[in-house]
Amino acid sequence: MKTIRNSLLTIFIIYLLSFLTANDSVISAEIPNSEASAKSNQELPVLLVKKDEDTVIYKKDIIIRSDELKAEPKKDTTEEFKSIEKPVGKKQEAPSLDIVDKYLKEGKKYEARNILSDLFVNKIIPEKQKEVKELLDKLNEELIFSSTPSPDATMYTVQAGDIMTRIAKQYNTNYELIMRINNKSPTRLNIGDKLKLLTGKTKILISKTDFTLTLLLNDHYVKQYRIGTGKNDKTPVGTFEVKNKMKEPTWYSPNGGIFPYGHPENILGTRWIGLKDKPDLYGYGIHGTTLPESIGTASSNGCVRMVNSDVEELYDFVTLDTEIIIQR
Repeated sequence: MKTIRNSLLTIFIIYLLSFLTANDSVISAEIPNSEASAKSNQELPVLLVKKDEDTVIYKKDIIIRSDELKAEPKKDTTEEFKSIEKPVGKKQEAPSLDIVDKYLKEGKKYEARNILSDLFVNKIIPEKQKEVKELLDKLNEELIFSSTPSPDATMYTVQAGDIMTRIAKQYNTNYELIMRINNKSPTRLNIGDKLKLLTGKTKILISKTDFTLTLLLNDHYVKQYRIGTGKNDKTPVGTFEVKNKMKEPTWYSPNGGIFPYGHPENILGTRWIGLKDKPDLYGYGIHGTTLPESIGTASSNGCVRMVNSDVEELYDFVTLDTEIIIQR
């Protein structure tokens, strides 16, 4: 009996010691300044799990409850992620004559010409239109109307068997224009000759109000001419295509009669550039005149009149894909 009592006492003492040891561990973990906290910086294992929201999570020396994590207010990141407002860009200013002057001093004639072209065509500096036009014409004497190489053109070396018309067709230009800017004749081609060939698309802008026709190449100014237009606003407005081109045209009078070139009644002058017909619009064109005094007035039957020397020059530039825009 005594032996049984001693055994039970021993078991009780062992159980009591185990209980006290376990409590010491929990107390140590819960006291921030305890030895257990100071011993290691490693994460401690989860000690107690009641429910999901009561899970105790140990991070180094810090104890955090999952319900506290849920309740913890979120950090206000408004300032941290505040969008950066882009500075409002300054309105792009139109190019000025100062830039043109700078380019000219640097020998950049092509760039200067292009800026002047924008200024002139868009009338950005109305009070300087005359000055800008004079400078444009001077620059284009070299860039367009001479055999000097320029970005508007390609330089072609004449090969054996070449003829002017074939070269012109290959580069979608007119042999008359090749002769004009290179000061050549069709019979003066020699193997090895260098020919300047203007490349790109031509366009014509006609202003009925200003009585002007402006020729463009690749949307850049080439030259402007004075014109005559239709009386009683007969010249139509809109965008037109080229129908045909004729030298020394015959005039078919709307009042009847056919008058060949050179006839006193033929008023068409030396060149005719016909416009493609549209519904209720047919028979219109750009032509020379035997009445140069009518230039700058509204006196034709609806066609656009030009001085013969001007229409001859324009004729050399115009191809069948030239766009013609007539405005009021």
